[in-house]
Amino acid sequence: MKKIIFTLLSAFIIQTSFAQILNPVKFSYSAVKKSNHQYEVHIKTAVEPEWHIYSIYNPDGGAQATALTFTNAKEIGKTKEAGKLKTVFEKEFKVDQKYFEQNVDFIQTVKVAPGAKKVSGTIEYMVCNDKICLPPKTIAFDIAL
Repeated sequence: MKKIIFTLLSAFIIQTSFAQILNPVKFSYSAVKKSNHQYEVHIKTAVEPEWHIYSIYNPDGGAQATALTFTNAKEIGKTKEAGKLKTVFEKEFKVDQKYFEQNVDFIQTVKVAPGAKKVSGTIEYMVCNDKICLPPKTIAFDIAL
């Protein structure tokens, strides 16, 4: 009996030690001054092959759309997306999903308070491949001005 428990415990430990934490998206951040207290914020994504990240404008009823939230800046206008947008009808959701493969640059013009040294906020996103979707994830960011 001890051998069976030891074998099962060993197999479990070995299995979990080889488990990977999937993180198929990498972010980089920058800000470009446009005028007095206004900046164009760039949140660039690099998505691993086989994965895709959803558009900010993905329709309701589909996968969770990417969302940008700024904590110390006021958004001016709509967020732009620079990348190769794909639109695919997915029968599971019964909507046209909008997503990017490889990379996308989310661009938002913001206004900051006088003397601000950074723009802070979060990006909430969801990524999928043809087999699985990872749960939505929220990442905090600080971008030096």
